[in-house]
Amino acid sequence: MTIQLPYGKTTLSVDVPANNLIGVITPKEFIPPQEPAEMIRDALADPLGTDPLPSLVHPGDHVAIVVDDYTRPLPTETLLPPILDQLHKAGVDDLDILLIIANGTHTPPTPAQIKNIFGEKIARTFMITSNDITNGEYVTLGKTRRGNPVEILKNYVEADVKILLGDIEYHYFAGYGGARKSILPGLASKNTIQANHSLVFEKGATTGNLKTNPIHQEMNEAMHLAGCDFILNIVENSQKRIVGAWAGNPEAVLDAGAKLVDSMYRRKIHERPDIIITAANGNPHDINLYQAMKAMHQACQVVKDHGAIILVAECPEGAGSTLYTDWLTKYPTSHDVQQALQKNFVIGAHKAYYHRIAVENHPIYFVSTMPKAQVEGLFQFHAATQPNDAFKQAFQTIGPQARVLVVPQGTTTLLCLT
Repeated sequence: MTIQLPYGKTTLSVDVPANNLIGVITPKEFIPPQEPAEMIRDALADPLGTDPLPSLVHPGDHVAIVVDDYTRPLPTETLLPPILDQLHKAGVDDLDILLIIANGTHTPPTPAQIKNIFGEKIARTFMITSNDITNGEYVTLGKTRRGNPVEILKNYVEADVKILLGDIEYHYFAGYGGARKSILPGLASKNTIQANHSLVFEKGATTGNLKTNPIHQEMNEAMHLAGCDFILNIVENSQKRIVGAWAGNPEAVLDAGAKLVDSMYRRKIHERPDIIITAANGNPHDINLYQAMKAMHQACQVVKDHGAIILVAECPEGAGSTLYTDWLTKYPTSHDVQQALQKNFVIGAHKAYYHRIAVENHPIYFVSTMPKAQVEGLFQFHAATQPNDAFKQAFQTIGPQARVLVVPQGTTTLLCLT
């Protein structure tokens, strides 16, 4: 059986013998019920848990609108204009609107990336800034119930009206993206993000879990301390088409979006595979290994002990984080990484922990554009240029009776054993 796997902005194929194939696990795709513009218009006209946006703003108000950075698939060019139209109808001047890119710890965007996020017209018309954990100015708003400081970008905190735009999808330790995540980590200081992400070792910090997730709970606290008047969040299918849109109260919106994500991407399997072939959804999820690791992490949760994982991710930007590679260089085992993080949590180093856990327990075959010397040296993966080459290697390692599962949308598919 020939199966297509997302790879950057294109696809690669892999051939799996039918006798070995457990199945190809794909999202339960929804056909968009309306055009995106109609869904967004309806969401703005009937917001959840709050009044429509025009009734929340007044002429002269300073408005901050937060959007995702270039590592997220948010169609900002589609979501932002309807918000701007409503602000204009309420009498808000363009000069009183600040657009903020929620970088978290990511590198601030280049001028070219800003144009890609907003489109040339908006990029030329509005004031735009981004979170910069090195040079940003933050306001301390208090502490969470765990005693961690909440320091949020000053430009956002001082706005009269605060609006968040985002997409809701699975996140491997925050449960889901979207809503409160635009503020923490999106607009938070390095100290605040470090304190929050240090909870990754606690029970409950898992994909698809909000109820007992300590990281989500603290993100929510930060959002309430910083303030949020209105949000517009969407859910996309694997073709990056909008299939759901909600506006209004952030918690109500997150709840509605998470339910749709689960109905599409929470998939049941009935046996653990010997080999799992997973792709990191293509661009932008596989823009670098730091991002593509999410697909590998999901695969580790269901593959058999010492079973093989084939990760297909283009990674044109390489590793994506010098900190990540520095920690892999410095700490040879997952135990070493965990001990170091528990003494002093460093953002980005947690990826080194998940990486070490994976290679200690599974042979990893990696299909990418990255140099073979780095892939097989620092990362301790088996390098391959094509999925079929990787599969032949894995098949030889595991044996001819290997049971194989294929997950083309590995970053956003949550596999659950029944």
